[in-house]
Amino acid sequence: MKHIFIVFVIAILSSCMTAKKADKFLDKNPEFSAKQCADRFPIKETIDTLTVYDTTLIKAYEMEYGYLYHIIDSLLGKQVSDSTKKEIVTIFQEKKVPVIKYKYITKVQESTAKQQVIIDSCNKMSSLLNKKLEISNNELGVMTEKCDKYRSEKNRLWWILIILLLYIFRKPIIRLTRALVKPI
Repeated sequence: MKHIFIVFVIAILSSCMTAKKADKFLDKNPEFSAKQCADRFPIKETIDTLTVYDTTLIKAYEMEYGYLYHIIDSLLGKQVSDSTKKEIVTIFQEKKVPVIKYKYITKVQESTAKQQVIIDSCNKMSSLLNKKLEISNNELGVMTEKCDKYRSEKNRLWWILIILLLYIFRKPIIRLTRALVKPI
């Protein structure tokens, strides 16, 4: 068995080991692969217990005790000696309605190998999505810089246009301001 393990380790460590070759090796050595799988991914067992009370049986007992109480009450109403009454009352008080329970035990076996495969695929997908998110954030940063550059250029052109219009229409603007603002 140790020889197979050494061969397997050497095969994995060699750079020419592919998934297909590993599958062939594991197919040729099923005992080894089963042992490795059982060691690495044990089956988890969980046990759940559910307790259910039998209410129909409890109600039947209560009805019987009610009938017994009615009979004892009628007996105690008759002319019975005090010692007999005390014995009947103590016997009746000592009796309690038994509670019947049924237990249902659920046993769950879960393969940790499937769980590990799902966890690994989720981690792989998460890393891919994180890389895509990082690329998208970088592209967004580049686009934001371009927008800022174009916005500053647009603002510069607007100022040039305003200054040019003021220069062109300076004489009518000066006449208009003189007409509106009269010296005191």
